[in-house]
Amino acid sequence: MKTILYIFIIIPFFLFSQVGINTTTPQETLHVEGTLCVTNTSTKTPLKISGLDSNGTLTDVFIGPNLQLTGNVLSANSPTTTSSPTTYLTATVNLPPGSPGDEFDDLDMFVATLNANKVVFRLTGRGNSYDITGIAGGVDGRHLVLFNVEKVNMNLNDEDANSLPQNRIITLANNLGTSGQGTAELVYDGTLQRWVLIGFRD
Repeated sequence: MKTILYIFIIIPFFLFSQVGINTTTPQETLHVEGTLCVTNTSTKTPLKISGLDSNGTLTDVFIGPNLQLTGNVLSANSPTTTSSPTTYLTATVNLPPGSPGDEFDDLDMFVATLNANKVVFRLTGRGNSYDITGIAGGVDGRHLVLFNVEKVNMNLNDEDANSLPQNRIITLANNLGTSGQGTAELVYDGTLQRWVLIGFRD
């Protein structure tokens, strides 16, 4: 009878407390102070990997887009070879019709959020010429192509103070504009905190 009573007293201790091995002050449900050896591991295919944080707590490690966990093997995705075609995803941005010469300051095309995986931005909806003084959401290395779909002029303003400094465009020239349809290719320079125009087709 005493044995049964002891069991009922001990079981809740393990169910509702933290257990420490080589420590009297466990910080997690199971806290091991010292080395750990695991044998006879399962042959099931894992879905994620784990690692230790700065406190020594075992936590999930997220696998980035350039890594792949397949069949218990973690490997880097193969880079696209020069013989493979490059795929550029496209987003359509509808601009309000407005008046000739309208300025779009700090133009928000969601390049860092909703359209983070898009490269080609089709600018539509304009019935009159327009100026772009800056583009919001630039991060180092971000590449985008502006495609002026309508047959009106699109102008890119060089270092225009009407946009925030980090959103401005460096054209390496004066303001540039298309004569109707055209494209402008830009890359964001994180050091300069500017969009840099690297290609322009009128």
